Amino acid sequence: MFTDDEPHGVFFLIDNKSFYASCEAVARGLNPLKVPLVVLSEAKNTNGGLILATSPEAKQLFHIKANVSRKRDLPNDPRLWVVPPRMNLYIERNLQINQIFHQFTTEKEVWPYSIDESILDMTHSWRLLGQSVREVARLIQTTVRQKLGLYTTVGIGDNPTQAKLALDVYAKHTADFIGEIHYETVPQKIWTINDLTAVWGIGERTAKRLNRLAIHNMYELAHANPYLLKQAMGIIGTQLFATAWGIDRAQVTEPAKVKSASLGNSQVLPRDYLNQAEIETVIKEIGEQVAARLRHHHKMAGCLSLSIGFSYAAAAADGRGGFHQTLKIEPTNDNQ
Repeated sequence: MFTDDEPHGVFFLIDNKSFYASCEAVARGLNPLKVPLVVLSEAKNTNGGLILATSPEAKQLFHIKANVSRKRDLPNDPRLWVVPPRMNLYIERNLQINQIFHQFTTEKEVWPYSIDESILDMTHSWRLLGQSVREVARLIQTTVRQKLGLYTTVGIGDNPTQAKLALDVYAKHTADFIGEIHYETVPQKIWTINDLTAVWGIGERTAKRLNRLAIHNMYELAHANPYLLKQAMGIIGTQLFATAWGIDRAQVTEPAKVKSASLGNSQVLPRDYLNQAEIETVIKEIGEQVAARLRHHHKMAGCLSLSIGFSYAAAAADGRGGFHQTLKIEPTNDNQ
């Protein structure tokens, strides 16, 4: 394989299994893997309430899907726990989990990827902790379970992309919740994936674009002409080709260099706003907050962006989820 000269390391991508639902289960003294539990949002603007998270048992018993199912889809079953979300609890647990990770590698080498996933660069530390990387992964799982009561899944790879694919495609479906992909196992572990949408970074629309190029699985993607992929899909085509070969040259522990910074603010409204004066007041308040942040950082903005999202009911009636507008302005930090 031509990947011999690619960067090699030891990376763990660790996911907290059914995170929100698991946090709620543990808080009630319940086993996260054995109790049927869902986290249900408030009814406002969600057409009766949206299921934000489901425990594995709830998925298996009642076929409930997070961020798809709604309150109306819930069965009238006394076994099912239905609880409201508590974001402060989830943030607190996330911080505690990452503190545990710092026991196994340096703080710089722990990169929170989302509220329930973290990337750990174990290249320089795993040999201090066990005889194999898999043994170290089990040690981390056991430590989190003993201290917080939460179950974790671990994807292991020579780079973050391999670790992410190992997590999503394999670890979540194994008895020990651990999956591995390495450069030498790419043909067996990546090229055998027939469902393109099972791969991180490939959604339904991207899969359809690949289908139009006669690419229907990861083997065909890996053996496509990379120059034609780039010509047809731009830089994303090159990135997908690299993914199919398990290649990732990103240095996740190094600070990202951005060409231009942005400052913003957002607000979720407690109800639908229909009156123009009310809407303008909210937009003005957010603008004042952004301008205050600009002044605090001694910056000025030359481009103004406004995004407005509709509530579920309004989106269903209007057929649009919202809109976005961008306007170039003379550099300023004035909220007027």
